[in-house]
Amino acid sequence: MDRFILDGEHTVIDKETCLMWMRTDSMNDMEKWVNYQESVDYVRNLCESKIAGFSDWRLPSREELDTLFNKSYSIKDKFEKNIHISDSFSPGGGFSVIAQQVSGRMRTFVLNLRTGEYTQPDGLWTLTEAARAVRSIGADEKIANK
Repeated sequence: MDRFILDGEHTVIDKETCLMWMRTDSMNDMEKWVNYQESVDYVRNLCESKIAGFSDWRLPSREELDTLFNKSYSIKDKFEKNIHISDSFSPGGGFSVIAQQVSGRMRTFVLNLRTGEYTQPDGLWTLTEAARAVRSIGADEKIANK
């Protein structure tokens, strides 16, 4: 059974990590690549709009991004190439995803969803990637029946 389950129109739940992911990314939603500041703005807009009823969306950590990639999964990105994330997520998104800024550094990690490889590009403002928001599921939120 898949660890990722569709949870309504906008979200996907990872039952193993108790993370809730946005089903779409910034490429799906805005049809453009984003730099780091634009990715932060994208997530802030999700919070302000209370997408799926929540205002605690954020960019994922590198460790959280690790949980998305699995070579056995395959959906198509915006360019009709295979990316390796669960088909619970919307097809047509970006093939690379931005993580949170590394604490105390002007750097971030970027996960390539085609290869599973990370890069740590120079400069946050010259990035051209996709952003996918995540939130931790609180103890009071039930996922056992999903």
